[in-house]
Amino acid sequence: MNKVAIVHSGYYPEIIENLLKGIDKDMDKAFDLSLFEVPGSWDIVYKINTLSKEYNIFIAVGVICKGETDHYEYISSAVANGLINLSVSNSVYIANCILNVHNLEQAINRSQGSNNKGSEAAKAINLLFT
Repeated sequence: MNKVAIVHSGYYPEIIENLLKGIDKDMDKAFDLSLFEVPGSWDIVYKINTLSKEYNIFIAVGVICKGETDHYEYISSAVANGLINLSVSNSVYIANCILNVHNLEQAINRSQGSNNKGSEAAKAINLLFT
């Protein structure tokens, strides 16, 4: 049985919960899912790295929302690069379900119904590993 670690941020809990529901709805039941919560999207990279000896399939779930400063740009770029580097250096698969949005309305739209990015992450894993 393939184990999947879902590492999710604690920020924007309503949106995260919708994304997690999308994952649960569309993930093939042959997978054994484990949830790990971290404070923010920045921390997801570290947590995946610490779990990469036990798991080889991950879903990174978070929301990075643009504010009034450049912080959004730096965090979005650093997290995306960190996930890519981990995937290559640790030989793990990471479905990136971290929403990079300009406002919370965009995040809500990407976490509901047929546009749920959690569902898309689950479907990608189903295609690659079943």
